[in-house]
Amino acid sequence: MSELLNILDYTAKQTHMMATQQSVTEAPIVIDGITVIPVSKISCGFSFGGSEAKGGKKGEKTTAGAGAKVSKTPLRFIAIVDGNLQVLDVDEESAKKKGIVGAIKPMLAAFKEKRAAKKAEKEANTP
Repeated sequence: MSELLNILDYTAKQTHMMATQQSVTEAPIVIDGITVIPVSKISCGFSFGGSEAKGGKKGEKTTAGAGAKVSKTPLRFIAIVDGNLQVLDVDEESAKKKGIVGAIKPMLAAFKEKRAAKKAEKEANTP
């Protein structure tokens, strides 16, 4: 039984290490003066099975298997644009397919358009 417990303990510790190394918020990304902070969901799964069998000429046999998975999916972005804070939700399926960069691109394009429109409006109102 101790071999099974050792395998279970090792796998659980490795899964815990992987999960704790993941962070819900990432380092800020600055693109064209826009600061973006990704906020993600971290999911963790763990499975284990095994048996110890006595018998035969070879004595005790231990058979075991274990597995774990840790995944991170972007959920939203905190964006700082011209000193204003905005929280932007991300379509989870889209983020899984395209990743963080793919999810950010459309948002950055919208920010750039808004910034350009504000700048043009300001210039038009300046005598």
